[in-house]
Amino acid sequence: MRVYKTEKNLQTILDQLDNSCGMLDNALTTLGFMSGLPESIKQGIDRIDFSTIVGLKNEVEMLIEKMKGEI
Repeated sequence: MRVYKTEKNLQTILDQLDNSCGMLDNALTTLGFMSGLPESIKQGIDRIDFSTIVGLKNEVEMLIEKMKGEI
């Protein structure tokens, strides 16, 4: 399946990345408040790095702005 680089498609991706960040943050926060979790889950929470997702989200946002002629 081919998906074209349109402003609308990029906005959809941006929205999905934004929602993903929020949902993942909420899930990890809730897990962090749970008691009695195995150590492996606690360590897994600490290993997740949001910066990659946020960086990708920022790049998509800049691409949208560039397509609009705002940059």
